[in-house]
Amino acid sequence: MPTIPAMAQTVLGSDAVAHVWTSNPDGSPQVSVVWVIAQGDEILFGTDASSQKAKNLARDDRIVLSIEDEERNERGYQRHLVIRGRARIEPGPNPELMDRLAAKYTGLRRHPLALRDSPTSVVVRVTIDRLSGVGPWIDDADDPASRESERVG
Repeated sequence: MPTIPAMAQTVLGSDAVAHVWTSNPDGSPQVSVVWVIAQGDEILFGTDASSQKAKNLARDDRIVLSIEDEERNERGYQRHLVIRGRARIEPGPNPELMDRLAAKYTGLRRHPLALRDSPTSVVVRVTIDRLSGVGPWIDDADDPASRESERVG
């Protein structure tokens, strides 16, 4: 499992939302926007067990998260972090996690949604298989895919 480099931790610590891709039963992509937080070398977010992303992940644990940075690189490309990994679903609720996410994204001390205390909420823990994208978290010499991503923007 790759460790999360400091510059990637910075993006994950910002208030940038993550776009999450999962696979529907027919193989088509399902995309959601979620609030994320790094904990050790995992990425966490909350959702309801009845959400399509939770159903998809219960069937197929492969997941992709994409987080856009505020900066552009020296070539003018928007920096972004792409995380490919495997998801593990834990039963909730997890009010502490939801409150940490609320503080990060809204400045509120308590999460404003019912998901905070919902008996049907779950926590998704993402174990990282690979980091890519455009940014200082990628060593271009070791990752030909990041160079390609930078060429196509």
